[in-house]
Amino acid sequence: MGFDAFAYHVLGKETKKPIAKFPFNLQPNESVLIGIGVRFAVPWPYQCEVRPRSGLANKFDVELSNSPGTVDPDFRGEIGILLRNRGKNSFTIEKGMRVAQLIFSPVEIPVFEEVAELPPSRRGAGGFGSTGLVEIHEGTTEFEQQLRGQDIFYMQMAIAASNRSNCVRGCRKGADGRYLRDDKGRLIGQSRKFGCVIMNEDNVVSIGFNAQAPGQPLCSEVGCLREAENIPSGTQIERCRAIHAEWMAFNKMLTSGVGSSTKEATMYVTSEPCEICAKMIAGSGIETLVVLEGVYQQNGLEAVRAAGINVRFVRKEDVS
Repeated sequence: MGFDAFAYHVLGKETKKPIAKFPFNLQPNESVLIGIGVRFAVPWPYQCEVRPRSGLANKFDVELSNSPGTVDPDFRGEIGILLRNRGKNSFTIEKGMRVAQLIFSPVEIPVFEEVAELPPSRRGAGGFGSTGLVEIHEGTTEFEQQLRGQDIFYMQMAIAASNRSNCVRGCRKGADGRYLRDDKGRLIGQSRKFGCVIMNEDNVVSIGFNAQAPGQPLCSEVGCLREAENIPSGTQIERCRAIHAEWMAFNKMLTSGVGSSTKEATMYVTSEPCEICAKMIAGSGIETLVVLEGVYQQNGLEAVRAAGINVRFVRKEDVS
């Protein structure tokens, strides 16, 4: 959240004293220091950043020359906004015009430690622009190992959740027409079982698996609707009594009442999402989707990536 800063008077860049009245015409390729008529003491450990307004930049090509500017805790002078006209036309600044916004945030002062050698990273000594345009492979080897271990751990949890699925499509039946189960009560021949885990800040906030939606009859008792209607796999997804693992995970968050959020969370799924689930994921605020590689490939990853969501994979041999 930012506080709007309003033009109060025109200041000299050297003297910081008023030098002109409004309206003031800012010519192309010129800059001007606008005072906002306010001085304040920023309490430690906070800083105040002076940031540009997108409307001025987008409509008039008027920007901050020192973006962002910083108001340090020990500064006691009037806050000044250094505007530059990068457009082709002059820009008129009126008194009371919103010319910038002020953002307050806490800061930390690092403690430097002298070492004989820096920890290794993929980037190494590569300079500005050396990481490419698409993927940025940064971080130490240790960090990547920890991330891989985390992905394997939560993917195993998603696989465990998938074992609660009661989808009977393709399952074997006995002579009495009932679906066969092993000594642990698991359906024999079950191939359509999927799991989902949503993790935020190393805490599991929701778990889901594919199963009948509330109010729907159990397929283990009445049979598979999709098999009865001879619906090809991956088509007419809406013709099913079940909800997908991702749907269930989202539904549980909505009904739990614990206030969990998918914002910047990581979702683990045991197969690629379908197109419907992918659209739900795209609008959920989830930051990263981790997929079990090579299991029941569908068409959802394109929509997930288009939403700017990171996609990682876990190999099946790593969780077996």
